[in-house]
Amino acid sequence: MVQKNQNLNIKKLIVDHNKTIKDVLNNITKNGLGACFLTRRGKLFNVVTDGDIRRSLLKGFVLKDKIKFVKTKKFVSVKESHDFIDLQRKIAKYKLIPIVDDFQNVINYANEKRFKQIPQSEPVFKGKELEYLTDTIRSGWISSVGKYVNLFEKKFSKFTKSNYTLATSSGTAALQLAISVLKLKKQDEVIVPDFTFVAPINAILQCGAKPVLADIDNETLCISYDSIKKLVSKKTKAVVIVHLYGNTPELEKIVKFCQKKGIKIIEDCAEAFGTTYKKKHVGKFGDIGTFSFFGNKTITTGEGGMLIFKKKEHFHLATKLRNHGMSPLKKYWHDEVGYNFRMTNMQAAVGLAQLEKANFFVNKKIEIQKKFSIKLKNLKNISFPKKDIKIKHSHWLTYFRIKNFEKDKQLRNRLLRFLTNKGVEARAGFYSAHLMKIYKKYYSRKISYKNSINANESVISLPSSVNLTDKEINYISEKIKEFFKH
Repeated sequence: MVQKNQNLNIKKLIVDHNKTIKDVLNNITKNGLGACFLTRRGKLFNVVTDGDIRRSLLKGFVLKDKIKFVKTKKFVSVKESHDFIDLQRKIAKYKLIPIVDDFQNVINYANEKRFKQIPQSEPVFKGKELEYLTDTIRSGWISSVGKYVNLFEKKFSKFTKSNYTLATSSGTAALQLAISVLKLKKQDEVIVPDFTFVAPINAILQCGAKPVLADIDNETLCISYDSIKKLVSKKTKAVVIVHLYGNTPELEKIVKFCQKKGIKIIEDCAEAFGTTYKKKHVGKFGDIGTFSFFGNKTITTGEGGMLIFKKKEHFHLATKLRNHGMSPLKKYWHDEVGYNFRMTNMQAAVGLAQLEKANFFVNKKIEIQKKFSIKLKNLKNISFPKKDIKIKHSHWLTYFRIKNFEKDKQLRNRLLRFLTNKGVEARAGFYSAHLMKIYKKYYSRKISYKNSINANESVISLPSSVNLTDKEINYISEKIKEFFKH
């Protein structure tokens, strides 16, 4: 996507080819871009740079000579309906590129500063991040000891209304700690959704247990209650609920069923910061909740994670395991095989500042999803997730699904390529885990994975950064409409 710069009149870039070298130098000085576009009878004729002029003067040209006689390097132009990927390559080589209409009239230009892809997500630091981070550096407490780790944990505890909160080096580390405190054995099974980012599956394997892949609910994209019921066996010790894209499954049914069976619940809330079910923050319905603060999450510490616990004993064990399994009573005495999963004071300083703007971030995400759903509501080819009055859906990423994709398996991929070429970073959903060779053996013949495969083939997530402007939302929406018109 090329952003129009209102501060530069395009006329300052355009000079008739019969003007003098001096005239062109004056224009280059005024536009500050190191070049001018030469026209003949109003049409693009050439691109001349200050380097071209400098070389011509060294060869004997004088300022009153006409610019059209100056030898220039090869130049390229693009049409207004340019291919985005092609433009990216050209900018890397030619630096300044005129954009022309069908009649070769110069209507705009592109360079590195004006060349922009609308990103899927990006961190936003508009609070006290730099102030707190500077404080950690000046204090010298930059590793896992320092006031900000404690402050961040307390602030997070207050936000989620949790009693026991523990910061970690990443969201995956939080998952691994959550599974570790359950003390699972080699043949113990943990039910986990098939359609998800693979971190919870990997964490189960790294802790020596066996993942059992479950299908998802076709509407929420979260783990299916019916699938869990069919997969439970005598070996089932835990269920991992992934709150995908900020949504929640049938929480009350799953919790009631697991409690009856004596099965532990871990909630992976990496994508659901700010999501509540009946006004209660997700992560608090099961035994342990985990969060991620990776750079694309609603609040970020670069890398980082958090756990919230229902039971005090789980919290204390996880605290010990996070710090190499070291006894809190005796320095360098280890009574557990642990990890180094500690968050640094620097990460926590950033996290604390991010938390101070948490409600703004969450509400902005919700607002972005609402605007997209309104803009695209008349498209018959796509569907957005249904609303549930019990859920405050935080919409980590705004996504929709392609309808009737079975009739055209490549429709989703063509739309993704089209949006990429228009400067929009849209993405497909996750792959169904059982389709990957390393996880295939964990699928079950007891269930169908139809919903997981359908999601795998139909989901598209859109740019959802809180930096997203109304102009960008309109642009993206218009491009999606344009695609479906053809």
